[in-house]
Amino acid sequence: MKTKSPIFLIILFIGATIAQDSLAILKYDPKLGLDMKGLINSPRNQIKLIDSKIDEIKANVKNFPIVEVNENDIVYMETSVGKFTMKLFPDIAPEHCKNFKRLANSGFYDLTTFHRVIPGFMIQGGDILSRDFDDENDGTGGPGWTIDAEFNNYSHKKGVLSMARSSDPNSAGSQFFICVADAPHLDGKYTVFGEVTSKIHVIDRIVKAPTGYSIVKINSKKEIPVDEDPENWVTLKDPKTGETIYSKTPNGLNKNNYRTVQQKNLYSDRPMSDVIIKKVRVKLSEEK
Repeated sequence: MKTKSPIFLIILFIGATIAQDSLAILKYDPKLGLDMKGLINSPRNQIKLIDSKIDEIKANVKNFPIVEVNENDIVYMETSVGKFTMKLFPDIAPEHCKNFKRLANSGFYDLTTFHRVIPGFMIQGGDILSRDFDDENDGTGGPGWTIDAEFNNYSHKKGVLSMARSSDPNSAGSQFFICVADAPHLDGKYTVFGEVTSKIHVIDRIVKAPTGYSIVKINSKKEIPVDEDPENWVTLKDPKTGETIYSKTPNGLNKNNYRTVQQKNLYSDRPMSDVIIKKVRVKLSEEK
């Protein structure tokens, strides 16, 4: 899980741009066959911060005490779509566990988002830059330090909590991911340091959040229908599968511009409606 991935400006397939400080409601569209009336963009002005405020959060966590993780500690995570709990593995990844507890209990993770969701794979969050006003840098931030890898023999199965990093094995900082399906190809390459222990259905709910990629895929076909004019359709390349897909240009939109927007959206695994990490704390169960 690289912390730096291509994130593009999210633009709806109908060509409308969502303003950063507005509420946007995705209504039912017969072309999609989806009832999306309940999908509402979060009030972003409530979670977005100017750079100086982000610097304050990073300074606060830098001065926050580092404490040992008890094997009976519980991670309580509250998101905008539900709550769930996790346990940590201090026996196999002690430094990662202490780092996570420090970040969580300082409030560093509060109101950040799950900025990357991939069905059949994982959900990723923990980037403080998901709180700034630049969507394109989501996935590139950290707390101001890194920790060394603690690779272990625990497998990346569904529900496992693991640490995101760049190509450098020792570049983990604050970003983490939770597997929503078994991912054995990550074993020994990323540091597992915990797993979901209750209400695992919440991570399934998170990973179903519509993204630029999923919306384009839903609105595309593998072949142009025989009764359609090919001139009204654009050719796209799915970056994940390598397959060629086709999307019909909506009336009134420039075909070339539409193709450009759709191809960019295919690179976006960022939820179109923010999935907010409201609060994360690590503590003993009796302290709840």
